[in-house]
Amino acid sequence: MPEALKWDTRLAVMLNGTAVTPIDSFNPTFNVPVQPLHSLEADNVAYVVQPKAFTFTMAVKAIGPVVAKLTAMAMEHTKFTVAVQQAKGSDWAFEDIAFNSCYITSVANTMVIDGVPTTTFNCICLETVPKAKG
Repeated sequence: MPEALKWDTRLAVMLNGTAVTPIDSFNPTFNVPVQPLHSLEADNVAYVVQPKAFTFTMAVKAIGPVVAKLTAMAMEHTKFTVAVQQAKGSDWAFEDIAFNSCYITSVANTMVIDGVPTTTFNCICLETVPKAKG
């Protein structure tokens, strides 16, 4: 029977090697467009690869100075890294993953009546370095 997942690790925003805040929700979007190339004689004779893009949305709890720090990073165009904060366990599909040169492009707050408010940050990442397990 396989070992149950414990989820002892999590993603965090890192600035100069120091954790700024853990990420509650992380929704990545990879875009690797390929355009077919046609000729007068035939369709789909080749393809043109267009620049790839990686964007993501992350949500953090709006508690303490964290949102102010991230908003200041957005206003100052400060690049950051998204990294795995490891405690113990083997609960990720990747052995290691690095999201380097990330920038915040927009910020939105969600106020709730019966819980902790969250802030959602839309971001772009200029370098991703995944390393799969196995």
